[in-house]
Amino acid sequence: MDYPIILAPLDEEDGGGYLGFAPDLPGCMSDGETIEEALTNTREAIGEWIETAKRRGMALPLPGSAAHREREEKEQLVASLKELAGGMDHIETRLEELERVVRDIEDRLDHEDAWARFADLAAIPVDRPKRQKLLSY
Repeated sequence: MDYPIILAPLDEEDGGGYLGFAPDLPGCMSDGETIEEALTNTREAIGEWIETAKRRGMALPLPGSAAHREREEKEQLVASLKELAGGMDHIETRLEELERVVRDIEDRLDHEDAWARFADLAAIPVDRPKRQKLLSY
C-alpha cells in the first residue's frame, strides 16, 4: 500500500535535515540529512510499522485515512458550531427578554419616589350617613 508521506525541514537547533512522517500510521516517522534520505528512511519505517501491526493482529489503516478522519472531524466541528450558533440565538432572545425586565424594574425605581409620597398620605375621613336602627315592635 502507498501511504502518503509528509516531509518537513528541521530547524538547525533540532539537528537540521528533514523529518518524514506517515499521518495514516500513528507514530510512524523518520528523518534524514537530505530529502531523499528522509524519504527512504520513512518508507522503511512504514514497512516496519506495518510488520509490527500485523504481528500484533492490528488492523491496518487505509492510505489516506488520516485525511478522511480529519475531514470528518472538521465536519463534526462545523456541525457543532452551527448547533452552538442556534443555541446562541436562543440565548440572545432570552437576554433581550431579561433586558426588557430590567428596563421595567428601572422604570419602577424611577417612579418609586412618587409612589412613596402616596404611601405617606393619610386616609381622608368620609362622612357616612348614620345608619338608622331598625326598631323592632
